[in-house]
Amino acid sequence: MKLILAVDENWGIGKDNEMLFHLKKDLKHFKEITIGNIVIMGRNTYESMGQALPDRENIILTRNSDYKADDAKIFNNPADILSYIKNSNKEVFVIGGSEIVEIFLSYVDEAIITKIKAKKDADTYLHNFDQDPYFEIISESKEYEENEINFSYVTYRRKK
Repeated sequence: MKLILAVDENWGIGKDNEMLFHLKKDLKHFKEITIGNIVIMGRNTYESMGQALPDRENIILTRNSDYKADDAKIFNNPADILSYIKNSNKEVFVIGGSEIVEIFLSYVDEAIITKIKAKKDADTYLHNFDQDPYFEIISESKEYEENEINFSYVTYRRKK
């Protein structure tokens, strides 16, 4: 299982159920990596997008047993998601929010993080992989710039 998210310098990922940054290059990067695969998200993340991500199998984890979405599979229990994805030959990506990340963190082997060299007011934060002794950086892209915002892609892998 992999994780893919964008963070600011404080590992902030969102505010009021919205992403902190909307960088076209990063959104394209996200799409290229996740297309044709499974994405797992919480209900708030799904609702903030307004619809399921096209050309991906969308899985929503919610405590609301009455929740309905025509364009995604709904689960109320993380164990049921793990059983469901166990035999899939697709890659599985956790895409947020922070509660969903914490639930599945022990199953994540790789984290693909867009590190944005800026700070914004956030109310939701990601697990800090730089301070996690169980993960190491395996690759870091060059630095990109868009709308006067610098960012790079950093991939962390769980140590064996």
